Amino acid sequence: MPARRIFALSSVAVIGAVLFLFPLVTGMLSKAQGVDTLTGDLRASFEPDALLQTRTDMNTVQAMADQLQAETLPALPNALGMPPEQFQSFMGENFPDVASGIGQLDTILPKFQGLVTGLETQAPNFRSADQIPTSFLPSTTVPYLFLIPGALLFVLAAGALILGRDRTRSGISRVALLVSVVIGLVFVIAPLILSVPAKTQAVDDLTAAFGPIFTDEGVAAVRSDMDVIQKMSDQLQAETAPALAEALKMDPTQFQSFMGQNYPAVAAGMGQLNDILPRFQALVTGMEHNVDHFQQAASIPTATQPTTTLTWWLSVPGIALIVLGGIGIPAARPAEGRITPRERTLQGV
Repeated sequence: MPARRIFALSSVAVIGAVLFLFPLVTGMLSKAQGVDTLTGDLRASFEPDALLQTRTDMNTVQAMADQLQAETLPALPNALGMPPEQFQSFMGENFPDVASGIGQLDTILPKFQGLVTGLETQAPNFRSADQIPTSFLPSTTVPYLFLIPGALLFVLAAGALILGRDRTRSGISRVALLVSVVIGLVFVIAPLILSVPAKTQAVDDLTAAFGPIFTDEGVAAVRSDMDVIQKMSDQLQAETAPALAEALKMDPTQFQSFMGQNYPAVAAGMGQLNDILPRFQALVTGMEHNVDHFQQAASIPTATQPTTTLTWWLSVPGIALIVLGGIGIPAARPAEGRITPRERTLQGV
């Protein structure tokens, strides 16, 4: 076997081994499963209708909070015949969850506004990342795009090196190199056809945007804020509103009418809280359940390398396989002046 073919086959075997070991060493099998779980749990939140509903909910809560702080609360002390200081003391003693929640609205709501804006802004990146490797194949197939070709290249090249020493089986080495060229072409062309560079860049943008939130500390802070809002809502509806209605000598219907006429944003918000907050609760719960999965997705291929390097892990070996095929496939030419056995026979005659 010509030396250049031995070199080409040896190099192909090394590339095959590296490709096969790459997803195993980097833990890509478990990471890809984490990506599938993450995208499966959060996919509904990034649907256009869900994003529109989340923005509508956020606007409703924000409008309610703004009017509650700017108009309703300043007017209540006078309506109840109390000085402002006495009213604040009254609220803190009798409705601590409401008082605490209202006091934190200016801190909490901007965080939720940022979260909702992040969902809207990153929706295109999520949809793009959700199509790795394709729209109909799950992310768990990605490791096998390295494992299967890697194993095939290693077995073919190693087999050709062993069996190709026998001249009667010299064609095996050429077949092995032809297969390696085909795999190389697939590795170079497929990422372009499947838009792998754009999709992996979308993953990097997505993980960068939500990275500060999808940590144990970040999600714990979101849960704490959500609990404050939930407690405020529960006490506001169950205790505070009825007590205010009684203090104003109104029945529930009159109180609702009074609020609707004078504070429509507050009335609208209170009327929808039982629908809005469960949707936000579901979003926060989904985040809590996927912190580890998000971290797995963010560490593909490794924690120190961006996801965009996956493109190079395909294209660079692909180019190398094509070049090696070009080196090893051409048949060796007989040296000039060399007499073949057939010629010796004729000369002897």
